[in-house]
Amino acid sequence: MPVKLLNSPWPALLWTLLIFVLLTMDTGSVEKIPAIPNLDKLVHAFLFGILAFLWVFFLDNRGISAWLPVFLLATLYGAGMEFYQENFTSREFEWNDICADALGALAGAWAGKRISPYGNRGRNQN
Repeated sequence: MPVKLLNSPWPALLWTLLIFVLLTMDTGSVEKIPAIPNLDKLVHAFLFGILAFLWVFFLDNRGISAWLPVFLLATLYGAGMEFYQENFTSREFEWNDICADALGALAGAWAGKRISPYGNRGRNQN
């Protein structure tokens, strides 16, 4: 994905929507796949890592240092999705999914801050 595209809010907005769609889908057919232990936790960490990365990268390029708010909001979004799944889908609430969301969001926010062209402002660049 070119950096110019990452300067737009659209990748982050579309990824946010994609997470909603994926986490509210009926998983009846997915359960027929042989189980890989904790694969769903890796998927959660990946989804929320990319989410946080896209938002931090976009906001940081606007001069807004937002890694902490993005991390917190992404974690709250993950927790909210777990409550939504419990109450409105056939899926179940899992605390471990929220932990995976938070770890992924933390890693993504950190990476977005570090990779952003503006993420190293004020540091010695030697």
